[in-house]
Amino acid sequence: MSGSPEGIYERGIVDPKIPLSKYTSPYWHISPHQHANHQSPWPSAIADVVIIGSGISGMTLARTLIRANAKLEVVLIDARQLCAGATGRNGGHIKTMTFAMWAERKKIFGLEEAIRISLFEDSHLEAMHAAMREDDIDADLVLTEGIEAYYEQKTFDQAVKALEEMGAYIPKLAAKHKVYRDKEYLKKEFKLSSRCVGAIGVPSASVWPYKWITGVLGHLIDTEKLNVQTNTIVTSILDDSSSEYATVCTNRGKIRAKNVIHAGNAWMSHLVPELRPFVSPVRVNVVHFGASTNDQADQSTCVSDRSPFQLSSKYSLWLRYGEKDYDYLIQRNDGGLVVGRACTGRKATSDDSTTDIAPMQHLRGFAEEALGSVSAGSSSYIDHQWSGIVAFTQDGVPFAGRLPFAGYKHQWVCGAFHATGMIKAFRTSQAVAAMVLGDQPSNDFPRSFLVTDERVRGLKRSLEVGGYPVHTHKPISASL
Repeated sequence: MSGSPEGIYERGIVDPKIPLSKYTSPYWHISPHQHANHQSPWPSAIADVVIIGSGISGMTLARTLIRANAKLEVVLIDARQLCAGATGRNGGHIKTMTFAMWAERKKIFGLEEAIRISLFEDSHLEAMHAAMREDDIDADLVLTEGIEAYYEQKTFDQAVKALEEMGAYIPKLAAKHKVYRDKEYLKKEFKLSSRCVGAIGVPSASVWPYKWITGVLGHLIDTEKLNVQTNTIVTSILDDSSSEYATVCTNRGKIRAKNVIHAGNAWMSHLVPELRPFVSPVRVNVVHFGASTNDQADQSTCVSDRSPFQLSSKYSLWLRYGEKDYDYLIQRNDGGLVVGRACTGRKATSDDSTTDIAPMQHLRGFAEEALGSVSAGSSSYIDHQWSGIVAFTQDGVPFAGRLPFAGYKHQWVCGAFHATGMIKAFRTSQAVAAMVLGDQPSNDFPRSFLVTDERVRGLKRSLEVGGYPVHTHKPISASL
């Protein structure tokens, strides 16, 4: 990929190949689900849908399809355990940054689509929270005020200006944000260092993503509504346009399916090489700081006393040191913290068996500069460190819908969420499931997410001439 809006890593086309069998272990997996390595009886009949990937997209696709029609034969395949990819490795932070992306989205997609994307992302927190309540899944979701803290005046001023402009077009969304300029308040309330020049707050949440995904999939397995094949590698897909089904070839056998949905995020371009020039697998790095006391069960002790950084769990943080340089942080109720290094020092690779030295050096020392109540040597509280593979795209938005390439008659895609899947993947997966069932996406679904011939042509042109593609959007064809 030559020019993603978040492209702070080496350029070039990378084949993600297949997920590695050995990989770093994220904190979220400390208690594996009982069905983590589940393998249902091998399907012999033609499946209605085969889903490749068991993260937030795979779970939501299966959940949506089965809820719409319980008689559907749905098979979910993963090369690893359940939720062992990006969703099970992320920072557990549900937070939008619509104002930070406002100018770029207007430039690439136009005003109307920039509005649609902003509202779509904002809707995810409520939609996911409602789904967890409906399914009675305890995923440690805690509603927070997400504080985007700025350490560079120019970047903060740009963000405030973008928020003000966004407010002229989407006043209800802009009203959810609050701008903080009082440095004493930033220091006392949010525990930020004197380096912070300002902040913007927005409704957000922290969550244990693995608990949510495996909780839903576990129930579908227990009720025998979903056929699950973990530790199963898809090697190829045979898709003859004259046939009523495609054949999914794996290391354990073949499965015939009327529809195949690629939901492997960064890995999907291995099986769909036509997307490879526009999707980059990128390694990001995350750490978990343990609580500052062994007595985590003592609820009389407030969270800030148990936090190594003396933070409150009613806030989550996005620490923005520059326009494209930032970390995210959630303070959990037990006193532990999860912090992710979101940009510089990352590599274009699908290898999550190791971490990157520069981001890890940063994560071990950032707190003493960015936060105001941190003792020297706080890195000694780090008890887990891991990496995850995200998917960055050439135009900054995911790929969703039926694949338009020759030889993919029965195949769909739902992935490449540009490292912000927690505010894109759930409702995008619902939309793709609706399309597979023959319905139209809702009017609020961003048309720029659709993988169409026109979009692919624009992406190719942008690679040839440099710069970002400029999108135009036509109504979705009624012929699905």
